[in-house]
Amino acid sequence: MNATLRLRRDELEKHRARLDLNTETRLAKAMGADRGTVNKVLNGKAKPGPDFIASLKIAIPGVRFEDLWEIVIKEAA
Repeated sequence: MNATLRLRRDELEKHRARLDLNTETRLAKAMGADRGTVNKVLNGKAKPGPDFIASLKIAIPGVRFEDLWEIVIKEAA
């Protein structure tokens, strides 16, 4: 069995709106990250690493980790 994390985009969008982080530039600034990296992760072109995951959690205070991320179990082929 293998597992990965998946971003709960609907929850993220809700909290971004609440915190006025509606643009990728604003979100990236709040995270201390590069906007290009944020764009790639949000569009599924890159997997989030531990720094991205931690920075996103800090940029969206008061939200539990489980509210932003879900564990997805991958079945063996």
